[in-house]
Amino acid sequence: MVKANNRNHFKFLPIRQLALRKLLRKITLILFTSPLVLTPVLQIEPSWADSRVNLHIEQFHQGTPEQRQQAVQSLVNIGKPAVSFLIQALEHQKPQVRAHAAIALSQMGNHATPALPALSKALRDEDKTVRVEAAKAFSSIGKRGMVPYLVANLRHKNPSVRYNAVHALTRLGKYSQSAVPTLMNTLENDKEAWVRLTAATALGGIGVNAVESLPTLVRSMEEKDVSVRHNAAYAMGAIALSFQEQGSQVSTADLDRVIPHIERGFAIVKKPSWKFREQAITSISEPLAALKKERTARGK
Repeated sequence: MVKANNRNHFKFLPIRQLALRKLLRKITLILFTSPLVLTPVLQIEPSWADSRVNLHIEQFHQGTPEQRQQAVQSLVNIGKPAVSFLIQALEHQKPQVRAHAAIALSQMGNHATPALPALSKALRDEDKTVRVEAAKAFSSIGKRGMVPYLVANLRHKNPSVRYNAVHALTRLGKYSQSAVPTLMNTLENDKEAWVRLTAATALGGIGVNAVESLPTLVRSMEEKDVSVRHNAAYAMGAIALSFQEQGSQVSTADLDRVIPHIERGFAIVKKPSWKFREQAITSISEPLAALKKERTARGK
């Protein structure tokens, strides 16, 4: 009986193996096609990446200065996947974490564009270092996309916030064109001289697209603060130079529009009582002479 049972066992073994193989094929198919099974498998990599990002951010307040620098570079190398975590880090209770988060974002270029609203808030941070690093980050992300956030901060009650915003606009140069009206208002009405003089510098950096600010710059060249006066003069010289560099591309109508304002500015800087530096005077006189020569060459 034992042998018979053994024979029966071996007799049915191939059939059982065949059934088992079919079952394994079905299981394999399910494993590689079912979203319910694949979902946790696909989440392993992001979960590991998230932990790695958080580990680097932890170094911002637990690590040495060298480790913080290395953490910044590691996050920059990770790139876009780290941006959301750095945005959260801008809200961290430790100011050095917030500051280093801004530093990392500043080195990510366009990848960090989603961080602009958070960086805008960081421009009003209670910690000066955070505000400074947030302003630097604004200057290296996106260009025109950040201007509205900076313009909004030009109206903030904290003068440091206003200064950081206007300083960031100076770094954007011609991309700050849409901020010209607000910069003009800042130049004439801000209570802090250091904010006003930086607004003048920003207008000069915009060049020909800040032409509407020339009358405002003329008035600011008679300001009581000597630094504001000089920055307004340099800004006028920069705008005049930008027109000169365009040469024949400048229309005669634009020359007729620009030259009178620059002449009024030049008349102010020549007055001995205002004590303008020679460099400020020549920054206006040289492009003015070139523009007048170009206008004369065109005749009536």
